[in-house]
Amino acid sequence: MAEAPHDPSVSVVIPTFRSGPGLDRAIASLDAQTLPQDDLEVLLLDDGSPDDTAARIEQVAAGRANYRAFALEPSGWPSRPRNIGVREARGRYVLFLDHDDELYPDALRAAVALGDAAGADVVNGKEVRTQIARWGLTHYTHDTADASAEPLRGLLPMTPHKLYRRAFLVEHDIRFPEAPRHLWEDLFFHVDVIRHEPAVALLSSTPFYHWRKTAENNSTSTDGTRLDYSGDPEYWPYLDKLFRLVSGVEKPEIRDELLAQNVHVRLVSQLGQRATDTGDAGGASVAEARAEIARMLATYVPAELDALLPERSRVAITLFRAGHADAAAEFLRDGIDRKPDFTVTAVEDAGDGSVTVSGTVAWSRVPGQPFARRTTSGEVVRDLPEPLAGLLAEHGLTPTADVADAFVEVAIRHAPTRVNWLLPSTSQVALVEQEDGTLEPAGTFTARFDPATAAMGGALPAGAHLVLGMCELDGRTGIKRAFSDLPAGTGVGPVVLDYSAQDGLLLRLPADVPPARKGLLGRLRRG
Repeated sequence: MAEAPHDPSVSVVIPTFRSGPGLDRAIASLDAQTLPQDDLEVLLLDDGSPDDTAARIEQVAAGRANYRAFALEPSGWPSRPRNIGVREARGRYVLFLDHDDELYPDALRAAVALGDAAGADVVNGKEVRTQIARWGLTHYTHDTADASAEPLRGLLPMTPHKLYRRAFLVEHDIRFPEAPRHLWEDLFFHVDVIRHEPAVALLSSTPFYHWRKTAENNSTSTDGTRLDYSGDPEYWPYLDKLFRLVSGVEKPEIRDELLAQNVHVRLVSQLGQRATDTGDAGGASVAEARAEIARMLATYVPAELDALLPERSRVAITLFRAGHADAAAEFLRDGIDRKPDFTVTAVEDAGDGSVTVSGTVAWSRVPGQPFARRTTSGEVVRDLPEPLAGLLAEHGLTPTADVADAFVEVAIRHAPTRVNWLLPSTSQVALVEQEDGTLEPAGTFTARFDPATAAMGGALPAGAHLVLGMCELDGRTGIKRAFSDLPAGTGVGPVVLDYSAQDGLLLRLPADVPPARKGLLGRLRRG
């Protein structure tokens, strides 16, 4: 007697619309999964494409027993195909995959194993972006079966590229908002997810989702509208709708954290604009933005929630609430041109299989505005222009010149796959006196890693790895590629130094990284 077919563990839901070659890449990544294909189903849902996409997905499904294709009437946005996918899915978990993105080979197996072991409603797997090296770097630092203590219960970043327990979505009727065009549909979806207090597990040790930046991005509407909504005529109406939804979240601590997150990300970003930068038409736009910000703060965000904001955003909002919109914009822009220069001066083999990377960081000077100066009494203070400095002092908000909280963390990013890993790092940043007597921040860093274990206990893959510095100063974080004058082609322990005009310093690893022999030291140093 034939064994009855079992329901799959995962249903992958892929909305399609005028899909280009990225769809082939997405399908190839599903074919390459270590999770057995009979434990996986794929639902391809075409949103009324005017080209041959519907025929393409029918052909793909015809050649794979675990695929199903759906030709839908056009809705204009990926929300409806995703909702239909949840309804039609048979898996315990649902994953929403954009039609031009891809999964890493062990993604589904590892996520299902963690989700089952943790009893999770959501598994938030390590996500990377093609062109944004910093994306997710500080979120995916560890694995945990219970992410309730993480910011926003472990759901950051709030993209829909996670594993969701289908029964949880169905039980609470959690759906993407449907409209021919709906800004931030993933945020609206996640407000409904988080308000039901899901059990979230965090998977960082296994690369999960590669969000590719291409012209095919599935969050673009059928009329080709760009994904960046800043300046969009619907920006403020939809943001008001989002704040209204968040303000109705029942649990106060969840509601307040969501409100603060959206103030920080979506209001403060608009507050940094200055009318003088954009001319008459831009000035009108800035005035409108400021009026909308004031209205939303007054309507949805009590002043006591400002304490939940990061310091730079908190200071700016405090100034804005007090009627100093220009000063708030000036404060947000203060130091925006101060960029870190991240230089590797030494790469050493510790003799035990570990490699040490060390170097310097210095932030570029802003003409006419030093970071700090000494007063006539010898006190070290921040150098800020008037009237900003006076207004900050009036409200007790003067930024400190102390750089004790500044730091550098070193990361490496596998060039072929874009997967990045933070390395154990130490750093020191201090104020250095310049020839003109002013003070500028600069420092040193050291990172030590074993290629056999640097990927959160796993081995780094073969190939080129970019060396990156995540440099934090005065509430601003910049991530920079490393540059160096160390000679290319030199082997240091298990790595070989190389360079790219675009990427800077690269560390190349062979296909098999042998353990270093005790006492066999490599050393390379300049400066």
